[in-house]
Amino acid sequence: MRSSCIRHKCVNCCLETEMPLLNEDIERIKQLGFDNDYFAVNKDGWLQIKNYDGRCVFNDGEQCLIYENRPEGCKLYPIIYDEDKNCAILDEDCPHIDEFKISEIDLKLLTSLITKLKDERTQRK
Repeated sequence: MRSSCIRHKCVNCCLETEMPLLNEDIERIKQLGFDNDYFAVNKDGWLQIKNYDGRCVFNDGEQCLIYENRPEGCKLYPIIYDEDKNCAILDEDCPHIDEFKISEIDLKLLTSLITKLKDERTQRK
């Protein structure tokens, strides 16, 4: 969540999420005392955050319980990677999409994230 999300108390991105996880995300969250079996699932080599009752395991219905330590993809949201177009876009499912812009820094961070995710998946297979 970013400032707009906090201002609007919006957690829509935490519902039915398929947020990918980097190894470093998992390690950071494990350092908080969580077992990775509790929060991560492997789907065809991609590690993703688990959902319980239709929302991210770390969302209590009102807020992210690990906000300061949330996954890198969560920090970038609503910027996502569109595989079909091979570019960064703003997620149309975000109800406050008009309050966000994609900066050059965001593009670099997303490119780095995608590269790391693909490399880590290759290593797991």
